[in-house]
Amino acid sequence: MALAQGSLMDKRACKPSNCVCIGRQGQFCGDESINKACTNGHVFECNGNSGKSCDYGLRDSCRKCGKLDC
Repeated sequence: MALAQGSLMDKRACKPSNCVCIGRQGQFCGDESINKACTNGHVFECNGNSGKSCDYGLRDSCRKCGKLDC
């Protein structure tokens, strides 16, 4: 399981977002140059069934290198 800020992702609230879903189940770092709702430095989760994404908030690696792991 991926870690964010030292806690398990499933323990953090994932707020509904208008960030464009990546098209499959999984996490990704936001990129405002693609979609303004995909906040830089935040980690998002795409629901493969609904096509909707949610925002877990800031993640150190997303802020540092724009990837889930640097």
